[in-house]
Amino acid sequence: MFPLDEQDMEIVAPEGWARLDRVVLMAADLLGPVAGAILPKGVAAKILAILKPAEALARRLLYLLAPTLTLTPASPAKAGASSGPVIRPPHTSPVTPAQAGAAPRKAVFRLTEPASRGPKPTGPRIRYLDGPPAPPKPPKPIRTPQTAAKLRDRLIALTLVLGDPDHHVKRLARLLARRAAKAAPRPVPFNFDKPPGLARKHLDEDLRDVLAFTNDAAHYKAHAPPG
Repeated sequence: MFPLDEQDMEIVAPEGWARLDRVVLMAADLLGPVAGAILPKGVAAKILAILKPAEALARRLLYLLAPTLTLTPASPAKAGASSGPVIRPPHTSPVTPAQAGAAPRKAVFRLTEPASRGPKPTGPRIRYLDGPPAPPKPPKPIRTPQTAAKLRDRLIALTLVLGDPDHHVKRLARLLARRAAKAAPRPVPFNFDKPPGLARKHLDEDLRDVLAFTNDAAHYKAHAPPG
């Protein structure tokens, strides 16, 4: 869509980090204080409805802040050193791993997104009626009540990104260097066509707008012609 220079990022990045900080507080409030607690029905869906787009926004901000890499196949692991200071969040979220009740070593922020599935088949479905009827499908197993532990780990991981974005910028740059060295089909492993959570009907409009904007900017950076 468009390139963003350093001056643009001085405006875009703080707004994005501030939006993420508010999402962390909202999700932490929904989760409650105990990591192993059973979540009431529907609470996990509400948390994921804001956590997924927030994580997608964080990935795109990190990507926009990452330096343009000049890669050599011999040393992809050394790529990722930033040429300048990373624009940090205006303040660190008060939600810390210790307060969240989970070990920080479990909280690893995911830098990749699954690709979109292929289109569903269209047209009439052909059924063969000259054979014996298919056996009935087995009943679905009863779901174990969901606890807050996994969601809290994801929330902690996002909080750690807010606290030290330059570390995760370098993580992402190293990942992109490895993928480029292997000629991966998706050099930038983001789902630009369908950013996680962006299509939800009741998504906060401010979060929707900033995610859509940064997704367009990151898509441009990933696909812009060289030079």
